[in-house]
Parts: sequence; C-alpha cells; structure tokens
Amino acid sequence: MPKIIENLEERLIEEASKELFEKGYADMTIRTIAQNCGIAVGTVYNYYKSKDELVGQIMLRDWQKIMADVKHQCESSIDIFEGFKFMFDGISTFSEKYDPVWTQYGKYTSVRREAPIQFDWLITQLADILYEVLERCHNEKDHYISEFLAEILLNAATKQDFEYDNLSRVLKRMFG
Repeated sequence: MPKIIENLEERLIEEASKELFEKGYADMTIRTIAQNCGIAVGTVYNYYKSKDELVGQIMLRDWQKIMADVKHQCESSIDIFEGFKFMFDGISTFSEKYDPVWTQYGKYTSVRREAPIQFDWLITQLADILYEVLERCHNEKDHYISEFLAEILLNAATKQDFEYDNLSRVLKRMFG
C-alpha cells in the first residue's frame, strides 16, 4: 500500500522554492526536491510535468499572494496615487525577487510563445484593480484608461532603478 503524505503538493512547492532561491534555477533539481521530501522522483512528476512547471507554480503562488495584498490595500486607498503606489511596490517586490530566476532561466531555455498571453493576463489582472480604484476615487469608468495605466505600471515596476516619482508626476497631470 502506498504511503500517504499529507499536504505533499504544498511541501513540494515549499521545498522547490527553498532550492530555487538557495541554489538558483540552474542547480535546482527535481531529484533533490524529491529526496528532501522523502519521495520518489516519479511522485514529483505526478504533480508537475517539468522543472519549468514547478517553478511556474512557485511564481504563480507568490504573484497571487502579492496581488491579494495589493487588492486589499487598493480597496482602502484614498485615490489613484495611493493605489498606484501600492501596486507599483507590489510588482517591484515580485520582480526583484524573481529577477535572478528569470536571468538564469533565459540562459537555459528559449523564450516561450505563451509570453504575450501571460502578459495580457497580468495586464487584465492589474487593470481590474485599477478600474475599481479609479471608479471609486475618481468616478472614472473608462476601461481603456485602467488597461493603459496597468501596462505602464507593469513595464515601469519591472525595470530596475526606475523611480516611482516619474510615474507619480504623470498621474498628477492626469488626475491631479
């Protein structure tokens, strides 16, 4: 009879996350993760088809946590300036955390075709949060504005050394 391990998927994600940030993408192995969880390598593959899928799941989990925090903060923001800053900080934090992973990943794999689809998904997620803030705080109901701002926000927040004050000046001209 096979042994049942409680919360195995969560343990796999936790162990993989630890390996990813301690060793880096290149040196992270499914074999080590399985060994550290006390399971066979094949058991990991029952949950994740590849190392890429496992890393993607780690990133998705962190992104969802950050977006939940950002959404919660934005629900109480007093205006677009405060909401936009909460979003910028959340995305910047995520981007800084994963920059070494993306850098290594790019060295070992080719760019995937799904990137534009994933980018659109991120924009839509951010635009939905921005739309709520704009509607609540500025009575702005144009979806295009929230999508436009979301794209600018994502682009700016993922650039190293980008100064938020540059975005703030533009927002003040638009909504000030």
